[in-house]
Amino acid sequence: MHSASVVQAKIQAPLFRGGLIERSELEQRLGDALLTRRLVLLVAPAGYGKTAALSRQLQRLPEGCAVAWVTADGDDDLPRLLSHLIEALEPLDPPWRLAPEAFLELVAQNRVREAASALLGALEATDTPAGGVIVLDDLHAVGDARAFEFLGHLLEGLPQHWTLAIATRVEPPLTLSRWRSRRELAEFDETALSFSSTEVQSLWRHVNGSDEPEAAGRLHERTRGWAAGLCLSIETSRKAGSPAPASTWQNRRRLFEYLAKEVFEDLPPELRTFLLRCSLLSELTARRCAQVSGNPRAADLLDEIERRRLFVSVLDGEQLTLRMHDLFRDFLEERLRREHPTELPELLRRAAQGEDPVRRTLMYLGAGAWDEAQQSLADAAPDMLASDEGAQLARIIEQFPEDIRKQSPLLAYARGLRVWRQDQYATVRAEMEHAAAAFEALGRQKDAQRARAMQALAMVFCGDPEGARNLALSLRDRPLDLETETIVQLVDYWHEAYRPSDGAGRRLAKLVDLLAEGASAELWSRCMTNVGLLFTRAGVNAQVERMIRGARTVADEGHASLQAMANLTESWMFLWQGRLAELESALQRTEEDLRWLGEPASLQARLISVRLTYQVMLDDKEGVRASHWALSAQVARLDRSSELPAVMLGFSLRALVAVGDWQTVQAQLPLLESADQGSAHIVPVVLRAIQAQLALHEGDLARALAMLRELAESPAIAGMAVVTGMVRSRLALAELAAGSPAAAWRALEPLIEQTASSGNVGQLLATGVQALSALAHAPWGSAASETGLARLREWVGVARQFKEKSGQSPVRVPADKDAGLSARELEVLALLAGGQSNKLIARALDLSPHTVKRHVARILDRLELASRMQAAAWYRARFGG
Repeated sequence: MHSASVVQAKIQAPLFRGGLIERSELEQRLGDALLTRRLVLLVAPAGYGKTAALSRQLQRLPEGCAVAWVTADGDDDLPRLLSHLIEALEPLDPPWRLAPEAFLELVAQNRVREAASALLGALEATDTPAGGVIVLDDLHAVGDARAFEFLGHLLEGLPQHWTLAIATRVEPPLTLSRWRSRRELAEFDETALSFSSTEVQSLWRHVNGSDEPEAAGRLHERTRGWAAGLCLSIETSRKAGSPAPASTWQNRRRLFEYLAKEVFEDLPPELRTFLLRCSLLSELTARRCAQVSGNPRAADLLDEIERRRLFVSVLDGEQLTLRMHDLFRDFLEERLRREHPTELPELLRRAAQGEDPVRRTLMYLGAGAWDEAQQSLADAAPDMLASDEGAQLARIIEQFPEDIRKQSPLLAYARGLRVWRQDQYATVRAEMEHAAAAFEALGRQKDAQRARAMQALAMVFCGDPEGARNLALSLRDRPLDLETETIVQLVDYWHEAYRPSDGAGRRLAKLVDLLAEGASAELWSRCMTNVGLLFTRAGVNAQVERMIRGARTVADEGHASLQAMANLTESWMFLWQGRLAELESALQRTEEDLRWLGEPASLQARLISVRLTYQVMLDDKEGVRASHWALSAQVARLDRSSELPAVMLGFSLRALVAVGDWQTVQAQLPLLESADQGSAHIVPVVLRAIQAQLALHEGDLARALAMLRELAESPAIAGMAVVTGMVRSRLALAELAAGSPAAAWRALEPLIEQTASSGNVGQLLATGVQALSALAHAPWGSAASETGLARLREWVGVARQFKEKSGQSPVRVPADKDAGLSARELEVLALLAGGQSNKLIARALDLSPHTVKRHVARILDRLELASRMQAAAWYRARFGG
């Protein structure tokens, strides 16, 4: 998501320039502190040399001491600061046990302590025998209070061999008294950072080549040792201009502006113009400066800036990259705005083009370029969502003016995509309807079609399948792009859920074909949600398997949440098909995925739902009750405006009904009855089914029969196989209790035939083994088909086999050598044991670095090890080398 050059510039310490005077006392104290204290704090106004002092000492640390540097800026909140810190740590190959992008999801859920704990675990296990230093420069630029909450947790658990160094203009809101009392804090304020009179004399001698104690003394007295003032004063003293007025020396800001003006005015006109235009850039490179300034001599001018040492620091890299001092940039920006205000919007537009999506959009906003800002964010939204950056997307949208937020179809579409991932289908419908109408008014038909397609998809989940189908059909009057055609095909697939037809398999086949043409990871994720609900339909199983394979291929490019969704879908498939051994393996993979992702609530809830359903098939009442409470805990973490909490509660109560835990059902049912159901059609249907079964349990046979008969004939349950199975099986029991075995068999027979044709015995068993057993051994007389009844008894026997197998140890016994690692994981481990970094392993195996990190985490999990060093030792002990 971020521009590589921008990220690299933010995580590089400026190079220390040789030839500067020694400041032995300061350097000795700072060097010792970086090696011995938990927290090193440099607090002083701008221009006191905080960055220079740190960068110089970092280069003098003992060999093997790890360093991670992050320069903060005004665009940084906790998620951005954390993402840059993770990027800065990457060269150390931390053994991440959590996906780096999952840190941002934890922060979005306000699980800041958990995010800090995960980072601390990675630091503790990183192989840094000589210790490590994390530097946060310019931390005063960060205004997000959560960033300091995070840093507080980080300091609390910082491993003994690590140090946190902070450079800032104001004291950060951390509990510093604690670290002071423990003598774990080293502080350097403006008094410590100021040049002494002796150092000023040495500086004068170094610059001017002569000793002038009186002049140096006067300079020290006026500047009070302020580094920026010293350097500029010495530079201006070479000119014949008059000295600054006495009053100016009393105000550092005014002094800097005066002295900077003296230096600036002495520059060649071309260089002055170049500096003014490039002051909008956070880092200066020849390509970016040429793009913004329009000057083809950018490379030569950057060399000239470096030669003159015009308040810039040099960053390491293949091309010359400079970072301006904040004070100098502020001076130049203020002058640019004052002298060339009409140029500013266009310069910001040019500067935005080379930035990462967030900063690019913010620059467009700063330029008042509303159209470009909207389009920039719209282009970035799918990738941001695929990388689990939905919270950041929402924050950027809020920075647009209110009237644009309300009117913009691009922002409405982006909001709709975001809330789709939060299961807020009514909101998706409204946002997409607004976006489509606005696009149509602008004549942007392709964009309007795309929004209408998403509107139709949301309508399916809002209980209006016919309206959704009609809207989707109307879109086919014109050619469709890939994304729109894919969503329309998905609507067609879901429409099959409400019809007794065999078209679902064909629709899904076409959908997978379209996705395979090059769909984004975000579009794959959008289409995978709940596709397995139609497993009972002909041809669906094979197409779901294709979809899983395709999603995994795309997920290998670094989309862990898509990988988790694929494994979760496969778990459902194995469950419905009764493939117990494969189910256990799929569940293990899914659990590993969710640990890697930080156990996001929506996916964790869906995983518990699989286990809950499996426990129903085993008739494990205690297990179902425990899973119900575990699911409730996950639901409590979900967005309350989403329909998913109510859907999950209904799912959980349905499972409790299936195992006959009526006490818990009666206690929890009021929650479902009072839940904000929005326009989700699933919850009312499930609620009605539960109420009907409760009536049957309580002996109100007439009411139960009336409700169950109505539900059995309702098209609303057509797409809900488990609910359909439960309704028909309970209706059969109720008809038997009413003395009508023929009516009971008419209710049950379609369920038996559907299970026989699909082979998905799991979906039948998920309706409840107790009820199925009662039906299998009921006095049917001549009403039941012998073949059908035999099949039902066979499937009840399968449930007993499930229970017997589940009683056996499900723990996989590792092989002697490979400990259950896959062939790919062994390849990764072999290269790791050979001393290869993640980047080199990725290159050798033609994988993404993200995929390598995931393999390393899985290796450490399965071997129950903490670090790469331990994993390497394990490999060498078994395979030699």
